[in-house]
Amino acid sequence: MKCLVLALSLFPAALAAQATQITSSHQHGSGHLEIVLADTEFSLSLRVPSIDIIGFETPVANDDERTRVAIAISELSTPLDLFVVPPEAVCFAASANVILTHDIPGQQDNAGEGGTSSVPGEHSEFQADYVVQCQDMDALNAMEFAYFQRFSGTEKLNVRVGSGAASSAHEITRAAPRLDMTQFR
Repeated sequence: MKCLVLALSLFPAALAAQATQITSSHQHGSGHLEIVLADTEFSLSLRVPSIDIIGFETPVANDDERTRVAIAISELSTPLDLFVVPPEAVCFAASANVILTHDIPGQQDNAGEGGTSSVPGEHSEFQADYVVQCQDMDALNAMEFAYFQRFSGTEKLNVRVGSGAASSAHEITRAAPRLDMTQFR
């Protein structure tokens, strides 16, 4: 599968292209989030169809769409505004990397198996990777998903949490936007 990646910093003029692959299954309204807990930090890896965030999957075609992508990347670049942790944990985002990937039309990608798209072969998604450092990981007892309030096209996140050698899967939804983190300590 060949894809086109739109990488944006906080400024639309920083638009750049590069090849990559869309790695998660593609289902509108549903994204994937991996959380890996460590001693003094945790990482988040988010994959979500672009239609859920910006309302379209086709390549960026005009200034309005470029602006929507830039705004989305800016908002996705603040993980603690989207995935809210208790203030007692004293956490801050140490890094945030957000890109928009897009399949190159005419390339066979088999993404239609189990996924949906408005145009066969037309899939794009936001991919965001974060590292969050905390002064008190023991105070990290819950995560609230303000993500659903910010992005109205999102309905659920399939969440995998890893801590040490153990991992578990959870479905976080717009109706139940909270993850109990006490079970991972």
